[in-house]
Amino acid sequence: MRRAVGIHFMEDVSRLKSLIADLEKLEADPITKPELMANPTLDNWLPSACAVSCVEGEIEGNLGQRSGHRLKTSQTFAIVRCDDESFVRTLDRWYRLGTEGIR
Repeated sequence: MRRAVGIHFMEDVSRLKSLIADLEKLEADPITKPELMANPTLDNWLPSACAVSCVEGEIEGNLGQRSGHRLKTSQTFAIVRCDDESFVRTLDRWYRLGTEGIR
């Protein structure tokens, strides 16, 4: 099998590793208030949302969805090109990219 020839990361891998380490620590042993107090403060904060990169298309070969069902993926973290094929890694899973759509 040939190796991937092009990889584009949508997020910095070291930042993601830091996030995972914090989440695993939180899961294993609840964090203490003194640890949390050392962090910066957000004043006058409000819940908000921001756009993240994702891919939208018609699914084929997914046992949980009927073929042709249009969906948006979860956040995209990497795009991999290998020979004439492209793949995308989202928060939830890998997808093989077929024909690109037209906007």
